[in-house]
Amino acid sequence: MAWTPCAWPACRAGRGFIDRTEFPNFAGFLMPQVRKAYTTWPQVSAAYTAGGLIWNASEAREENLLRTNALLLSDVNSPYRSVAFG
Repeated sequence: MAWTPCAWPACRAGRGFIDRTEFPNFAGFLMPQVRKAYTTWPQVSAAYTAGGLIWNASEAREENLLRTNALLLSDVNSPYRSVAFG
């Protein structure tokens, strides 16, 4: 799995940088690029985490990224759970 720039906007959207009701449309716009690079939301989250650490590495940031992405993957209200990947 290679890191690509499409993980960054997809995950930023999922983390609340856009309104939850807007996420499906935004994700739909990004999905062709995301599907080329990844096969699951967990892969997108892993790429986002790696990109976030490359951009600005610190122990606190790593903890925050891991915690936030674990929540995105597990919370029933997360867009990752409500927007099908495939």
